[in-house]
Amino acid sequence: MDFVTELRKRGNRITNAREIVCNILETSGHRHFTVEELHLTALKKDKNIDLATVYRTLELLEDLDLIEHSHQAHGSGLYFVKDVHSNIHVVCELCGKINDIDERTSEVIKELISKNSDFRELTNHFVYSGYCKKCK
Repeated sequence: MDFVTELRKRGNRITNAREIVCNILETSGHRHFTVEELHLTALKKDKNIDLATVYRTLELLEDLDLIEHSHQAHGSGLYFVKDVHSNIHVVCELCGKINDIDERTSEVIKELISKNSDFRELTNHFVYSGYCKKCK
């Protein structure tokens, strides 16, 4: 998906900084970034990129449903390119390693929550945290 094209289609102005942020996300695979990590990566390409620009670009891309973010128990939110498969993230509290839980497990968890509550069409906006095998 070409994020810049999608932004243009909706009448958004495309600055060099915005294009750099979009390019980093598009080429990241399913890497997860805090805003600060994304900003530092962008600064390597253009030292004038403002943190506020990164925030605004992420907000626009999220409004277009191209990226999403999850909240960590301790720390910044994690932004990543939206995947067609719903997944749950697990973050190591020591080293920051991130694992995605497979789609089937995510669906089982959603089914359990739906079964035990009045809620349907659940989305998740958080991550589980713990310790990876290496740090345990």
